Amino acid sequence: MLKSFLKKLFNLFEKPLPYFFTFHLRPKRADKIGTVADKSLKYSKVAIVIQGPIVYDEDFTLETIKLYKKIFPEAIIILSTWDYEKTEYVDKIKNEGIEIILNKPPVVKGAQNVNFQLISAFVGIKKAGQLGAEYVCKTRTDQRIYNPNALVFLSNIVEKFPVVGDYKQKKRIVGVSLNTFKYRLYGVSDMNLFGNVDDILNYFSAEPDEEGKNLKKVSASYPEVYLSVSYLQKIGRQLLWTLRDSWRVLAEHFIIVDEKSLDLYWYKYARMKEFRYLRYGEASNDRELTFCDWFNIHANLENIQEPDLNKMKKKIA
Repeated sequence: MLKSFLKKLFNLFEKPLPYFFTFHLRPKRADKIGTVADKSLKYSKVAIVIQGPIVYDEDFTLETIKLYKKIFPEAIIILSTWDYEKTEYVDKIKNEGIEIILNKPPVVKGAQNVNFQLISAFVGIKKAGQLGAEYVCKTRTDQRIYNPNALVFLSNIVEKFPVVGDYKQKKRIVGVSLNTFKYRLYGVSDMNLFGNVDDILNYFSAEPDEEGKNLKKVSASYPEVYLSVSYLQKIGRQLLWTLRDSWRVLAEHFIIVDEKSLDLYWYKYARMKEFRYLRYGEASNDRELTFCDWFNIHANLENIQEPDLNKMKKKIA
């Protein structure tokens, strides 16, 4: 009934415009989702670390936890949040039988609240290691993975692309195309990362930021750049701060997969616009880096010509 109504509504809007409309419906509640992982597929012990403030609206974080318990029954699930959350709601989450950590918030927030993420992510990942996890999928309280085969996929792709070079890195780190920009130097999105528990713990062990001061030390304009650059420096990677070197780093230390591979949903900002940065009418600096882009860089970087960023519509630092 709802799909039929939306189809008619979109047809009405679509006719006079030079665009096509698409839409997709995702269930809000875990009990409305019946998809399960392929039973024949196995993966190493994985922990899902969900960090950040609890999203109470639509019971989003709680329903996400219920879904993960349902579609990832073998995974360790950890919620790393804050000690100021509602006690009765925290108890409701505890009843789901997951690990929950209540952290004290930092006195200094850091640029774009990066210190909040450093605390909640680090503590959650550390707990994952203590519980015996080999791999960690670090995600957020306002995001949800719907694909029941996501953990198998992430585990497999890490094994298929071994690390390159003599660096202090056990496995590649898998990032997601969402907010990973092709022309932002070393700008791997920090929202969803998958990898060996020691590597991911090292990734989030950057020094707390003092309102942008530490970001400036590594020439970073964004927290995600600060985290990736801090990590790369720790493992012994020398950075040239050029677009080609940034691509080479992605090719040798990371794997970038499409958010659609995880069926990832972000309950924030322009949540109803599925492809936030995808445009067809103009060349733009804020283009996300897809798996297609990453694989081409990985396979054939020397033959890829860098674009003139000055001729593009928007600027990404």
